[in-house]
Amino acid sequence: MQSKNVNPSEFPVSVGGRLKYWRKVSTLRLVDVAALIRVSQGSLSDLENDKSLPSATTLTGLCRKSDMNICWLLTGEGLMVSKEEQFKAESSSVRDLMGWMQDKDFRKTVVKLVNIFDKGSAPQKAQIRGFIAGVEADNH
Repeated sequence: MQSKNVNPSEFPVSVGGRLKYWRKVSTLRLVDVAALIRVSQGSLSDLENDKSLPSATTLTGLCRKSDMNICWLLTGEGLMVSKEEQFKAESSSVRDLMGWMQDKDFRKTVVKLVNIFDKGSAPQKAQIRGFIAGVEADNH
């Protein structure tokens, strides 16, 4: 499971809110997480809506079957995903990027983007961010 970049100020303050936030950022459906950790959808919904707290069995399931950092879930402190999983995702992304950089057209595009972020104007940078946000929105 790979999570998107998120704004830390958007993190919810409750255990249930953080659970729901992690699930949505990880682009998982309620039914998927419920099946993954072997709880009913209703129980998971109750957890996400702060109607109950997770049991030791539920926490164990989340710890074993997901990339979520249980300390973050319970306290809101630290990284949302475990360092090991984050490292795996970052390593995979770097390997992918190195492969894509072999393509001359892709490499030219990346160099142009980097130059704009290094030396470009604020409106140019905003335009690129807006384009990326639009493309990301189309994929969801």
